[in-house]
Amino acid sequence: MALRLDTAVIRGEIDNTTHGNVRGKIWLVGRDEPVLLDLRGDAWRDVAGSRITFTNPMPEPQAAAAALHPKQKGHVGDITASQKVKVFTEGDALEGLLDEDDETEAASEWRNSLYLEWFSEENGRVFIESTDFEISVAEWLWEMDAATEEAQKMTNLHTMRGWLAGIIQRPEPEEEEGDDFDDSEESWEASLKQSDRLSDAHMEALEKYGMDGLDDDRVSFVMGWDHMLGGGDGESVAADDGEAWKGEPAASDPQVFDEEVFDQWLEEEESKAQHPLQKRAHDLVIRVMTEIDEERGENAEASDGDTALDRFIRNTMNISGKLAGALVMRGFAGSSNKGYTLAILRRCLNWANEALSALNELAESPAWQDRQDLLAEFRAELFALRDGMTDLRRELRGK
Repeated sequence: MALRLDTAVIRGEIDNTTHGNVRGKIWLVGRDEPVLLDLRGDAWRDVAGSRITFTNPMPEPQAAAAALHPKQKGHVGDITASQKVKVFTEGDALEGLLDEDDETEAASEWRNSLYLEWFSEENGRVFIESTDFEISVAEWLWEMDAATEEAQKMTNLHTMRGWLAGIIQRPEPEEEEGDDFDDSEESWEASLKQSDRLSDAHMEALEKYGMDGLDDDRVSFVMGWDHMLGGGDGESVAADDGEAWKGEPAASDPQVFDEEVFDQWLEEEESKAQHPLQKRAHDLVIRVMTEIDEERGENAEASDGDTALDRFIRNTMNISGKLAGALVMRGFAGSSNKGYTLAILRRCLNWANEALSALNELAESPAWQDRQDLLAEFRAELFALRDGMTDLRRELRGK
């Protein structure tokens, strides 16, 4: 995944006075020597041909800084000192935006952001983004025209596409040898890993081009979805904006969907077909959400979403959600889906181990000494779930 640097930056300089080459030095918290950049390509027009220096007035440690190779060689990405970023100017602005009855657009403003992106041979995609740096731009030794800038941006898109292709690792197309479906655990595991990589790559693309990028041709291009290019202009959407489904069904339609009948059927099926493991995992999540989720942030030592408590909650929820899907699907249309269930159970076992590891960290934390009994109960439930999943895997393998 990409390495993002912002708070760890102390100061830096980027030199694009030589056409086709960007050099730079970046000083980071916790490192005695600066990271050196030697990249092929050019920055955007506002920076190309010039040398910029920047200083972070309030540097803070950042884990990503330690992972950066001291010499960064590779290709430029988007490099600019004028990328527009919306910044909230009030502490409660984000909460206000979630309230449909409260218009708080005045609580935010657009600011220029320093955006430095490159693709290195050592660390892959690395980028720095901040609106808080103090920036100085020296005199331009050469100027880039609009056509050259567009060509550089297109090259950057191709570089991003190549990097994401490395994450996705699409399998080579194989000739069809028949209609037999491979329901083995190994086949399903490979398919699930492919899906994970695709999701990771898509999140990287959305993070760069915006979470509203579902209709952005740049997202489609870098993801390799060439069949979707040109589909972001809205022409493929019906004039009613997808609202037609809310209307009354035609009288001649012989198959009218009855939502109440379906809900009743689904409730009856779930009540009689719920697997004990599924129920146990669901009950554990409900208890976690009601008894300790409110303490997230109060006892956490950091707010980056990766505390021991965060990992315990996240992995426990993963188990519940995936077990529900796998165990319900086993009874769908009379199919066992044995391979899929085995693959999901293997993943759930890994999540159980991660959740137990997080619980052990919580148990050693002074902030949780008064909750040891509760943590012990959660640990016992996770052990029971893990034993049950192991037994189910043995049962399925024996069939």
